Amino acid sequence: MNACPRVDRRAVLAGVAGSALLGLPGMAGAAGPRTQAGWRALFDGDSLDGWTFNQDGIGARDTLGVVAIDDGVLHFHGRDYRGPEKAAFGHIATVDRWSDYHLRLDYRWGQARFAPRALQRRNSGILYHLGPERDWLFLDGVEFQVEEGDVGDAIMINTRALAGPVLGGTPLWPTYFPGLPTTYEPPVVAGGIARQWFRHAGAYETLDGWNTLDLYAFGDQAAHLVNGRIVMTLFAMRDRGNVPLTGGRIALEFEAAEILYRNVMIRSLSARDIDRLKAGGA
Repeated sequence: MNACPRVDRRAVLAGVAGSALLGLPGMAGAAGPRTQAGWRALFDGDSLDGWTFNQDGIGARDTLGVVAIDDGVLHFHGRDYRGPEKAAFGHIATVDRWSDYHLRLDYRWGQARFAPRALQRRNSGILYHLGPERDWLFLDGVEFQVEEGDVGDAIMINTRALAGPVLGGTPLWPTYFPGLPTTYEPPVVAGGIARQWFRHAGAYETLDGWNTLDLYAFGDQAAHLVNGRIVMTLFAMRDRGNVPLTGGRIALEFEAAEILYRNVMIRSLSARDIDRLKAGGA
């Protein structure tokens, strides 16, 4: 990014302080039933109704038992997996397109790991603002990284964004102040895919139990939260055609590691909700 011009640091830090309490409703880190008004189950706990499946080299049918559903929990690469030791990557994705929303879910790691990542950190991810394509492995969009040690990172996949600078110990939110950099960092291009990778701030994940993740996405900005703390913010998100990136499908990745997801919930954010968030209110 360009060097940052002089800005009113007090004003910036005041904005950060306003978000230190997150300005976000219901941010308890404990897992459990969701009872707040306006929430709906994105995963119904019984089936993959409303979701599509894609596994690289396999296709749209889960012929290898990658996905199991146990007592309302999505279980990737668990007891039903009957594929080879080298596990192909893939995802499940919503049929519906979403914009202006708050997504919340819980995850925890299982023990199984498979080639080509049998000796690497367990890895998954939440993909969002995806297009309609169903047979691509790496879809254009944004990844909320779920990887041991990197939970909350943002990976822009053939898209781009400005990452909120860390000021006052936490990523800037919810306003990108005038005078901050407006030049996008150049992506790293590999395998025909352009990626920006932004690292999270703070370490709030637990490796041996359930974690709660929250994603706020409205307009062309987003915030990633891990166990109730903002760890990454994104502004001025753009697609590969430089059009504001404001919505799309949502997906959960499986990448050769056993992982469980539960309480996958979403609520729409009204204009009033967004105004309250921008004002730092609950």
